[in-house]
Amino acid sequence: MLRRIAPLCALCALGLLLSTGCFRNSGFFTEPATIISSRYFSAIKPLPATLKKKLPAELAYYTPDQPARNGIRPEQFSHIIYNNLSLNFLWTGSQHDLPVDGTTYSAMPSAGQTATHNGTELLITSEFSQENISLLAVLDWDNTESNDWLVLYSFKSLVQPETSSRLLLIRDVKPNKTLTGTVLSASECFGNNCQEYSGNALVEFLEYQPRY
Repeated sequence: MLRRIAPLCALCALGLLLSTGCFRNSGFFTEPATIISSRYFSAIKPLPATLKKKLPAELAYYTPDQPARNGIRPEQFSHIIYNNLSLNFLWTGSQHDLPVDGTTYSAMPSAGQTATHNGTELLITSEFSQENISLLAVLDWDNTESNDWLVLYSFKSLVQPETSSRLLLIRDVKPNKTLTGTVLSASECFGNNCQEYSGNALVEFLEYQPRY
């Protein structure tokens, strides 16, 4: 026989849900973030508290026998990124708002570009630089039951001591759509001189407001 939960017990249950992270923002019972790379933990450290609160509190570690989310397995990452991700996340100011079609690695290769696919990592090597894009985690950023990726992009110049990185959120990943990356944090280094950008400093650096 079903019995009604007493109001006090209901409040206790609510407190337990809140303390264990089952509630996040206005959503209920969100899926845990599936961690693909241990670099996830160092990558999210620079994020402001307002963005860290949007990350799922519960974590799970990926194993190859897990079912694919929305039919997409992490092993498909490098090919989807190469063919579908717009490079407009690299552009600042008004350039960021230009049309994204035809702006992927596959559509506009650099001189001498080679692509190395390694499942959850993509390495792009050209005459003057190396770029690496790695999948850190699969999650549901907005509590919309979508397949979202947290991704680390890094750049290394082969002709001068210059490196940079971007932590990207790629929303609603589907195999046959143009994807865009939202920059959550960034760093720029020339030699040992490095600058980190997040929060308001990131907005000033990008010259536009990212859609978090």
